[in-house]
Order: sequence, then C-alpha cells, then structure tokens
Amino acid sequence: MAVRSVCNMLFGFLGNIVVMAFSRYREYRADAGSAEVLGKDAMIKALQALQNQTVSKKPDSVKAFCICGIDSLSELFMTHPPLEKRIEALRKLPK
Repeated sequence: MAVRSVCNMLFGFLGNIVVMAFSRYREYRADAGSAEVLGKDAMIKALQALQNQTVSKKPDSVKAFCICGIDSLSELFMTHPPLEKRIEALRKLPK
C-alpha cells in the first residue's frame, strides 16, 4: 500500500511538470502567432511593458495575477515562461 502511495505522488509530481512544460510551449507558440499578426517588434514592446511593471505597485488583491521573474528551478512549475525568455524567443524569430 505504501508503494502505491509513493508511486501516486511521484507520478503526479512528474505529470504536473509535463503539463506545465506543455503550457509554456503553448505560450511561446501564442507569442509567435501574435508576432506574426502584429509584428515582432510590437510583441517585444508589449512584453517589455509588462516587464517594466512591478508587483509592488499592484494592490495586494491582484499581486497573485502578476507575471514576475522567478528562479530556474521553480520554472518547472510555471505555466508561463519568464518574460525575459519570451522576449528572447521572439528576437530569435526570423523577420
């Protein structure tokens, strides 16, 4: 019974990492699609505007919804990639 519980926790943990990775992949694809429609420079400027907003300026009731830079280990559990990485991915797109 204990082995089953450990396996459930382990595979649940690993499954969550896979789901979050797929979510980040979709975010990159959405950025690329938006860049195709709006232009790469416009998307980069929009993401930089988000980057310039600070969480401390936001009311406590909405801080949880803000996108902030986080260390690389916690990136495994993020649904969105850090803004710096999204901007870098857009810069690498062909013109």
